Amino acid sequence: MLAGFNQNASTFAADVDRAFWISVGISAMMFILVVGLMLFFIVRYHSSRVKPEEIRNIKHYAPLEIAWTVIPTILLFIIFYYGYSAFRELRTMPKDAFTVEVLGKRWSWTFIYPNGKKSTELYVPAGENISLRLHAPVDDVLHSFYVPAFRVKEDVVPGRENHLWFKSDVVGRYDVECAEYCGTGHSRMLSKVEVMEKTAFDAWYASDKLSPHDKGAPKEEGEVLYQTLGCSACHSLDGSIIVGPSFKGIFGEKVRVLTSGKLRELVVDEAYIRDSVRTPAKDVVEGFGEGIMPNLSDQIDKQQMEAIIEFIKKQSRPQNKAVSQEAVKSVEAPALSTQPKQQGPLDGAALFNTKGCVGCHSLDGSKRIGPSLKGIYQSRQKVVTEGKLREIIADESYLRNSIQNPNADVVEGFKSGLMPPFGKMLSPEEIDALVKYLRSIK
Repeated sequence: MLAGFNQNASTFAADVDRAFWISVGISAMMFILVVGLMLFFIVRYHSSRVKPEEIRNIKHYAPLEIAWTVIPTILLFIIFYYGYSAFRELRTMPKDAFTVEVLGKRWSWTFIYPNGKKSTELYVPAGENISLRLHAPVDDVLHSFYVPAFRVKEDVVPGRENHLWFKSDVVGRYDVECAEYCGTGHSRMLSKVEVMEKTAFDAWYASDKLSPHDKGAPKEEGEVLYQTLGCSACHSLDGSIIVGPSFKGIFGEKVRVLTSGKLRELVVDEAYIRDSVRTPAKDVVEGFGEGIMPNLSDQIDKQQMEAIIEFIKKQSRPQNKAVSQEAVKSVEAPALSTQPKQQGPLDGAALFNTKGCVGCHSLDGSKRIGPSLKGIYQSRQKVVTEGKLREIIADESYLRNSIQNPNADVVEGFKSGLMPPFGKMLSPEEIDALVKYLRSIK
């Protein structure tokens, strides 16, 4: 995830690096000097070398006092000068910049160009100033737009517009990451910024293709919306579970949903899809969290809604498998539901860390996004079940159910819908290993 990091991929990357290495160099020099003097004094003035009557109480020594005041001050001014010079260049927005709007939301990036064109990767011409207007939906969470190769990073705050700019003369593709933990799909909130020759960029910008690398005919509107609206970050087309239900074969199927806390069964038809887009918290598919999917009403019009519905319908038609596979490849994400078989017993502690449990649950009693797991086994817990508060014993059955269906019994004081249903992502052996590990935490 550091493509191009060893290059000065932006015009001010060298200035940022210089400020960094000057700070590191001065800090290292001061560390060596201080520690070196400490070791020298320990040896030189050890009790075996100095008699008590030789020790003098020196109250002050003007030259030394001046030195240890003036020298650090000079060093701090050097660090400040180079740091401020790089920061000033980063924050001085050029007036003649090509401006692109960046929409960051759980868990995707969408880039909107001045002519209304949208893409899931950022394409820019080489040698031009590029200004980015960063924002997130009001009901979303905090993100951070980070391009390591350009040495630029800026928070993307719901309901607020932030800015950054860059200029790159080095043609290439560079990684875009979210540098702020933003929930269960944080690790997949990735994209690219591609610096292109001016003529190649102009040709793509004037076309109706989603990407300069599309060889065939332009994608249909529904597939473009599936990618640019961020649907692909949570809903797969191949049957695998990411964060939300897969679109594969879903249209016309019966699903169990929670409506106002009550479980019922309905058919996935056009009306259900419209409601799921405009009021996603109304009917939540059993086993998935409430409050994760944003309301997209203000991002799509009636025509676009129909295009999305038609695209989802096609995922249930055998004759359109080729289209679906092409879409899957263009937004390829790790299939969490397929787990490689492991030899020997699984390590529950390792799974606790690698599956992201450690991001929300502490082991020392401190409160995070979720309850601490210290001494959780056989403890008494107050939970909310179907809107009613009750007390339970956190036995093995409860631990297993909390992993498989975390929204069934939500510990009092914590929100439902934040933890994904790991029962769809983990094998039975992995769940057993996690339960065994949780039992051991005292």
